[in-house]
Amino acid sequence: MHAPSNRGATAYLGRCLVTGAAGFVGKHLVMALLQRGLHVRALVRNSQLLIQHDNLECMHGDIRNAQQALQACNGIDTVFHAAAMSARLGGSGVSRAYRDQAYATNVTGTGNIIRACQAQRVRRLLYTSSVDTCFNGEDALHMDEHTPYATRPGCVDQETKIPAEQAVLAANSPGGYGLLTCALRPDGIWGAGGSVMLDTLVAMSRAGRMVSLTGSMEGIHDHVHVDNLVAAHLLAADALRPGSPVCGKAYFISDGVPARMFQFVEPLFTGLGYARPRYTVPVESLTLLMRAWQWLHFKIGITAPLLSPHELNKLAVSTVVSSAAAARDFGYRPVKSVGEGMREAVAYYRAQGQG
Repeated sequence: MHAPSNRGATAYLGRCLVTGAAGFVGKHLVMALLQRGLHVRALVRNSQLLIQHDNLECMHGDIRNAQQALQACNGIDTVFHAAAMSARLGGSGVSRAYRDQAYATNVTGTGNIIRACQAQRVRRLLYTSSVDTCFNGEDALHMDEHTPYATRPGCVDQETKIPAEQAVLAANSPGGYGLLTCALRPDGIWGAGGSVMLDTLVAMSRAGRMVSLTGSMEGIHDHVHVDNLVAAHLLAADALRPGSPVCGKAYFISDGVPARMFQFVEPLFTGLGYARPRYTVPVESLTLLMRAWQWLHFKIGITAPLLSPHELNKLAVSTVVSSAAAARDFGYRPVKSVGEGMREAVAYYRAQGQG
């Protein structure tokens, strides 16, 4: 992994807490912080974090529990809040239990972390947000820091990520020993091993189930390699200093190489010897099917749809973000190219016997 190695920045971050440390982003954050010689407390709920290091403290806890959040933040200088529930389903049929669970984790849990940071005098809070906070279900070829929040959320994830991000940014308090906050908005997080997007594509291709494209697949999208996202977190954390323009702001983070979905993943398919899907299913027809499937999932308990209507919509339209503000305010630049990341992914999946 390549990432900033400024020793002054490392010392400034102090003792770090990573929530959601067993997740794809959280695990990579933990490893990057340990590589810089920092003491890291990794907060996990049920999963095991298979990392051994003298500077690593693993703690089991749930951000939905205010007392456990308070305990997790004790003695911490910088919090990287990556814990979340990915609630990609939506629509009128959503069950109360599904929505309540997402709100408990993404909104109440984030509020617990904010209040714990304030009570324990944590200095910096970095929140892993999402492009979805500003995705309105239509083409947006230049999303930047001036793009407003979405007003037509297509899934519960959007419903919960928007107020969670707003709460983090509103908690920024640079006066005295106040909490300094920042949010990063990635989309399409990818990389070798643990990326839901790549793991799903490889598993479906290996099983012979990747036989069709969705719609014309003309939508152009941004993605971000996990190493680039981690580098952005570290740079933004170091920039969280009184008077910095980073304080209380949200930033889009991407690889800076927008592409059509199958143009983006074709090097992976080719490298693993899988054929590109040959057929096209109209996105309108598939969306109607998935809406009905989603409704039946909540009403009679069938398995969740392969793709939610929200995810299909994101595939069908173009969403391109600008990381110019991140470059200007805290020096973000991609540290790993798409080509390098794809070569690593091919090597990883081959080693797993999947190519």
